[in-house]
Amino acid sequence: MANKYKDTLLIGTTDFSMRANLKDKEPLIEQDWATKGIYQQKLKLNEGKPLFILHDGPPYANGDLHIGHALNKSLKDFIVRWKNSFGYQAPFVMGWDTHGLPIENAVTQQGVDRKQLEPIKFRELCAQFALKQVNNQKNQFQRLGIFTDNATIYQTLDHDYEISELRSFEKMFNQGLIYRDLKPIYWSPSSESALAESEIEYYDVKTPTVYVGIDIEPNDLLPPQTQLIIWTTTPWTLPSNQAIAVGQNLEYCLVKVVDENDQEHLFVVGTDLLSSLQTLLGWKAVEVLKTFKGQDLVGLKYYHPLYSQLKSEVYHGEHVTSEAGTGLVHIASGFGEDDYHLVKKVGLPIFAPIDDQGKFSSEIKDLDSQLVGVFYDDANKIITNRLSDNHHLLKLKFLTHSYPHDWRTKKPVIYRATKQWFINLRPVKDQILAQVNKVQTHPKWAQQRLAEVLAKRDDWTISRQRLWGVPIIGFYDQNHELVLNEEILAYAIAKIDELGTNAWFEEPADVFLPLKYQNQNLTKEKDILDVWFDSGTSALALEARFSDWHRPYDLYLEGNDQYRGWFNSSMINSVIFDNKAPYQTLLSHGMTTDQNGKKMSKSLGNGIDPIAFATTNGADVLRLWVSSTDYTDDQRIGSEIINQVSETYRKVRNTLRFILGNLFDFDQKTNYQPVLTSVNRYALFRLSEFKQKAVNSYENYHFNEVYQGVINYITTDLSSFYLDFIKDILYVDGQDWLSRRQVQTVLFEILWGLIDILRPLIPHTIEEVYSYLPHDEKFASVHLLDVREQNFALEPEEVELWTKVLKLREEVNKALEIARENKLINKGFEASVELSLAKDYEVVKVIEQLATIFIVSEIKFSPDLKNPTFVGKTAKIKVTPRVGEKCERCWGIFDQTIDGLCERCLKVVHQ
Repeated sequence: MANKYKDTLLIGTTDFSMRANLKDKEPLIEQDWATKGIYQQKLKLNEGKPLFILHDGPPYANGDLHIGHALNKSLKDFIVRWKNSFGYQAPFVMGWDTHGLPIENAVTQQGVDRKQLEPIKFRELCAQFALKQVNNQKNQFQRLGIFTDNATIYQTLDHDYEISELRSFEKMFNQGLIYRDLKPIYWSPSSESALAESEIEYYDVKTPTVYVGIDIEPNDLLPPQTQLIIWTTTPWTLPSNQAIAVGQNLEYCLVKVVDENDQEHLFVVGTDLLSSLQTLLGWKAVEVLKTFKGQDLVGLKYYHPLYSQLKSEVYHGEHVTSEAGTGLVHIASGFGEDDYHLVKKVGLPIFAPIDDQGKFSSEIKDLDSQLVGVFYDDANKIITNRLSDNHHLLKLKFLTHSYPHDWRTKKPVIYRATKQWFINLRPVKDQILAQVNKVQTHPKWAQQRLAEVLAKRDDWTISRQRLWGVPIIGFYDQNHELVLNEEILAYAIAKIDELGTNAWFEEPADVFLPLKYQNQNLTKEKDILDVWFDSGTSALALEARFSDWHRPYDLYLEGNDQYRGWFNSSMINSVIFDNKAPYQTLLSHGMTTDQNGKKMSKSLGNGIDPIAFATTNGADVLRLWVSSTDYTDDQRIGSEIINQVSETYRKVRNTLRFILGNLFDFDQKTNYQPVLTSVNRYALFRLSEFKQKAVNSYENYHFNEVYQGVINYITTDLSSFYLDFIKDILYVDGQDWLSRRQVQTVLFEILWGLIDILRPLIPHTIEEVYSYLPHDEKFASVHLLDVREQNFALEPEEVELWTKVLKLREEVNKALEIARENKLINKGFEASVELSLAKDYEVVKVIEQLATIFIVSEIKFSPDLKNPTFVGKTAKIKVTPRVGEKCERCWGIFDQTIDGLCERCLKVVHQ
């Protein structure tokens, strides 16, 4: 290019840099949003529009955010930003779960002894810790660009929230659904608290299993010296044995066996299990002497295998099967649900001599003083040794199997009978499941999953033996009998509303009792409500706080672990309160793994800190990764994946920069062209198609389709087609020429299409784009704008025409590539292309400036083409070098030039 004409070219220019530098720009943009109150302004602008409520599930207020938090909140932010720009008022109130054991543990780890400190002081320390964590996480969410008001949040420790929670408890109690009973529940010795099923995780453990021979009292059915064989995977429960259960309709047999030491024995076992037992116990010979039904064994007396002075009885157990074990089941009522029900049915006392820490309590003292204070797991060895010594141990075998663990401490739990508070779900289960059937879920199978989880729940253990939480309202007389009715409960809640929940742990019981119940030496309940009851009340609590919020809310979106957690407890609490579901639509996402599919953990060193990521790469790149995932499944992230997404971001940014640069002199008021050429109309039609697909994807929460749609549009429609050929028009044509202003009009619409679609995904970048957009009447932020209507229709015939043009262009490019390989040409714009069109493609001749669109020097049509470079379905194509003179300004080749310039460039230079 001759230097003397360089300044006459209209090369695009913009201060929107190619280098993103997001780590420095994003915090400034976020501060600007906060200072100007952009979120609040948008809600104000949207007043009067339909309300859309995405109810935020509360993350736990403990520690920095992890990548799962970033995924969850980014997905929510996509939806909230989209809805606020697409015809709704969509407030986003973030919430936090602020009670419970992890906070107690964190405070304790700071050197505080919970048991030595006054309860009120300990609770105050817990509150301080929780609020500090909330503040930290709020700031971190702000760094991810979440569209919200940090001053308007909800916390489960808020006074109005706690009162809503107690009102929910009251409603359940008044419906007769709340009860207190001694029942076996999951008990965590490491947490010293009851746990709900949703707080259980399963890990493989290696445990001892024992087969035990039980001596029987002389009877008419069986000969002397006969033993019943029981089997258990929990030898530590054998001191608590109260009965043996059999299936009354199962078949049992009396067998004479010869063991490995050639000793003869008489045993009773289930007939169906005899073969497997012979192998397992190493019997050399087996002879069946007699068979009978389990009913014949019922009432048989036997001697305890550890304490021979104790005699117990055989009972029928409905839970007994012949699928495993021996067909005779060891019963310890304090440590198993089926055991508990059997013992209650036959009128025996419940016996569970294990304390809160998992150690044998003084209840075992009269039977076995040696076990007092021994941790249950440590007792296994003691007990198996005794069974061996007294010749009752037939087999000790170690078994690796899945076992329940406390999800927070990751340590094993036990089934243990304790006095707990429960919600009886049986009377309301049909109501709950009826509401579940109305919920729309993404993915669709999630509805069945939620229904199955709820269908299996008959009771919900809602009490926890902790200090930091909402107190359960209850009183006890001197006999430890519960004293509670509607009058007492209403009065106590009203008093707590006046004084706060801390008062429950500080003031005497009479403060919370109506006058007629005072001065009776009643004591208060010490347990607190389960944290899932806390968070499960959130829909009710926010409805009470915000007068225009009404259940069911439009959307819940959380991880797929919440079917047993928040989705579950929210549905229960909401339906019991007034037979309304808490949500209309339920979305769930999978867990985040490293790029090899491994679960992230500190020990593996494969975790990704989202704030560190934002500080290095930018929050918009992280958000773009979120949009790229199929979030309904587990998502992978790692260096390779980050690099791919970063490259996508660069392509997007460079495209936006190109468009901005070529709109530097465009004034929408004076330069916008309503009448366009066919190629420009087609470009706008393709923009509308792209945008409508993206709108549909947003509306259906398919963000990976939006991401892929953007990539395809930028790559195929823009980079490979429209933006490629218009450079000649933008740079070379005269500044105010119609052809240039038409192209700028299309670029202007394309930019707004990309702004609208990318605004929820990369909000910082789009804010920056907006700041560089030449416009006299700009809003304070691009996020105050609504989605621009861009319905550019095209007649079907014209769409078909351009489909053919593009197919022809594709084959012309193949021919040009062949010509380049054969060194006929260097660049496409040096080529003369001769076409012999197929009959169906003759119509493309009507397209003006076809050579410009194909980025070649000239196009000629020939009915009979000899020696084609390429033969395609659209045409025979011949490529030759254009013979002529090269324009010193545009580098095009023409039959002749004047003073080194083509006719077009001459007109521009001398205009």
